[in-house]
Amino acid sequence: MGVLTNLAKLTVMGMDNLATMNVADRLAQAQATMDSLIVQNDLAAAAAAGDSSLAPATATVTGLASTGVMVNDGVQVVLELLVMLPAGVPAPVRHTTVVPMAFLPQVQPGASVSVRVDPATPSRLLLVLG
Repeated sequence: MGVLTNLAKLTVMGMDNLATMNVADRLAQAQATMDSLIVQNDLAAAAAAGDSSLAPATATVTGLASTGVMVNDGVQVVLELLVMLPAGVPAPVRHTTVVPMAFLPQVQPGASVSVRVDPATPSRLLLVLG
């Protein structure tokens, strides 16, 4: 009897959750995450192919926040960066990326990180970890 009672309770809880869930917002969040991952993948492929539009630079992490999304062994985070462009001009950039758990200590606020950045569009950057 206990199993059937628990199953009935779980069914009711699931139906309540489904009724209050905003599916459109969840799908929009998932699409934004996928778009971000595709952009990062394209930038990584371009950098590996020798894309000269991405110049090496350094950035200081001024803020870090988790989005709550996990991808494989990584956490999607929003980084607030102060990127020192190749021309010597600092540019504040908000960058969303997936950071493997092992590399999270390297992106704590105050840390200096290597990036590949498009000098014409500083928000187009690739975080170089490892």
